[in-house]
Amino acid sequence: MKLKWIEFENLRTGLKIEKIAFNDDITLLVGLSGVGKTQILNAIEYSLKLAVNKNIRLEPFAVSLCVEIENDEYVWEYKIEQNFVEDIIETKEIKYIFTYEKLVKNGSQIIVYRNGEDIQVMGYEKVPNPKKDESLLIQYSEDTFFKPIILGITKLYPIEVEMDVRGAIDRESFNMFKAKIKQSMQKDPQSSFEKYSHLPVPLKLYIAKEFYPELYAEIFDAVKELFMEVNSIDIVEDSTREVYMVAIDVYGKKLMQHEISNGMLKTIYYIVELVTMSKDSLVLIDEFENGLGVNCIDILAEILLDERKDLQFIITSHHPKIINQISNAKWKIIERNISTVTNSSAEEYGISHSQHDAYFNLINRWEFEGKI
Repeated sequence: MKLKWIEFENLRTGLKIEKIAFNDDITLLVGLSGVGKTQILNAIEYSLKLAVNKNIRLEPFAVSLCVEIENDEYVWEYKIEQNFVEDIIETKEIKYIFTYEKLVKNGSQIIVYRNGEDIQVMGYEKVPNPKKDESLLIQYSEDTFFKPIILGITKLYPIEVEMDVRGAIDRESFNMFKAKIKQSMQKDPQSSFEKYSHLPVPLKLYIAKEFYPELYAEIFDAVKELFMEVNSIDIVEDSTREVYMVAIDVYGKKLMQHEISNGMLKTIYYIVELVTMSKDSLVLIDEFENGLGVNCIDILAEILLDERKDLQFIITSHHPKIINQISNAKWKIIERNISTVTNSSAEEYGISHSQHDAYFNLINRWEFEGKI
């Protein structure tokens, strides 16, 4: 279950992202600030959410993307445009609608198609008028034939590492959550942690410690490798504020979430996310190194590169320590020409030196070309 490539155009602003292909394991987007690396991640996230979530606000985009699901390739194209409708008082209301959509399996089998009033859905001789403000994938997601496709796209749903590290959970909500989890585990004590992988970090940490000791040990060992002074990680109640939050034990002293340094807390969050992410997911991380201490980058990169080979990562970074650890064969060098975002492999860009010299040569070229 992999994202193979995407091509994107914002019909409002004119921004275009040329077709960019991704590696099955990791793709590192390398480029100067402002060239469009984050826009690529945003285009991926928006499109995958659009395929499975009814509550996404429509934007005037034209997109093509390809995903591989259980060895089948699906190319999904859609176009969202303005729709001018005159109301009863003769004013014009702008609304965005799907004006074009097509899903093709393995290059030839049309699963869904719409172009204006021409609507086709595989398995249906006649198709009732669909909602114009929702993807056909959502509207037929409950059909037996479509479920595996939707499940695959959901697995590819970008799991952005949540860095709202100062949030807390109110007492009532947390107690309700604990009761539901306990009930769920009693019904199915052998259930996989995967069904909880979408939850916020504090809740995942609680579940791991209470019900999945091996998973918790993996999290704790990674944290301990970085911060030897930490004796435990837990979710505890701050009774004065009636909330639950992350806490650590350091040399016998309990440090609540607001007492932990931002860099340390963010590193713990990263570790929990990377260890507990659902198998075969697509993970988007923008500027991986932001807020991390230098000593933390190596261990997190090790988890990312070596321990979660089941995941597909698309990340951006400006940090030489990250960039140098990722083979330049996995780079996509991003540049921007006015409103068009382009991409090149390191080899196409003329960066064919050893990994040790690759980043140095890239920086030298940008400097020579007057870009930095």
